[in-house]
Amino acid sequence: MKRIGFILASFVLIVTFSLPVTFTTSIESSPSQSQLEKAAEYLISMYNPTIGLIANSEDEGPNPYGEGVPCSQTYWVYSDNLFAGWALQPFNKSVADNITRTVEWYIETYGKSMLFEAAIGEPIPTTIHAHKDIKVLDVVMDGKRIQVLLDRHQHCDNPGVFNDADQYADLCFYLTINYWMMGDINASLYWFRTGEAMWNASTNKGFYDKAARADHRYQNYKLGLFLLAQRVTNFLSTISGDVEAAAWSYQKDNGGITTQSWLDGTPYGTANAEATAALLLAYNENLTSRLHNRKTLAEYLLQEKEFELKETIQMIEKLNAELSNLKTGFMFLLASTTMLATATCILAIQLRKNKCVRKH
Repeated sequence: MKRIGFILASFVLIVTFSLPVTFTTSIESSPSQSQLEKAAEYLISMYNPTIGLIANSEDEGPNPYGEGVPCSQTYWVYSDNLFAGWALQPFNKSVADNITRTVEWYIETYGKSMLFEAAIGEPIPTTIHAHKDIKVLDVVMDGKRIQVLLDRHQHCDNPGVFNDADQYADLCFYLTINYWMMGDINASLYWFRTGEAMWNASTNKGFYDKAARADHRYQNYKLGLFLLAQRVTNFLSTISGDVEAAAWSYQKDNGGITTQSWLDGTPYGTANAEATAALLLAYNENLTSRLHNRKTLAEYLLQEKEFELKETIQMIEKLNAELSNLKTGFMFLLASTTMLATATCILAIQLRKNKCVRKH
């Protein structure tokens, strides 16, 4: 019996030390309920019931649209409010539902972003188009100028595509979820590992992707997207604990998650809705369960083709409208030319008559 016990103990030791240790090195750092609630309170504090949306941030600096409107008076339909509608569901369903209804109205009117929807379980094209910022509302309320903007990635807005999507952590995680829902697990895992590899293990503070290399700053919303993608797919990761610890280290006193940080992890600037909402998405169990239950590839492709058909019809209608305007302009030009020619003939005839009268 002793010999059998010794053999079993030896076997356990051998197996233990021969197993890869790659999944035991991350730091477990789940947030407290208080931290989660403070993040939700931050989003709710920027909710404008008249607009039906959450402002981008408390930052008084101008938004990137270029007209000097502060970020605190700017409302992005997507990604900010698309994310916030889901992020707030466990905390304030009334506000969350109001935001979602407003977002749905803008989507019905102006179309989907064709990128950010992946985070809430809706299909996006596997080829990601470059973005275009679109202003859909510009009003003055209580003496303040307010803008509602879209960050849209439709082909009709910008035919350019991200041929280097594998160099942007956020795009990798959107595609991770997208391919997971398509049922293509191999592609999903490829994009997850590609994004995961951009983690800066020397600081454990952010994803050092192409954007971070250009700005010398991390974009902190990508931390939430990683956690969401990992929890949807359940892919094992060496960095999940470190990412979670970094994400919550950027929580400010007002509850929001700092928009950016320097490469050493020092927070940069104010909090914002996108970074805060993206992080809270990873803790919405209803959402992660919804995304985990994939569609079949056939269902997914059918839905994608339906959208492509709808977009094609919209483009044809737009071209028809432009052609109609062109026809109207042409007819006006033709009528004007005819009138001018007629007037010229009449004038020439009148001059000839006058010459004949003088000769007689």
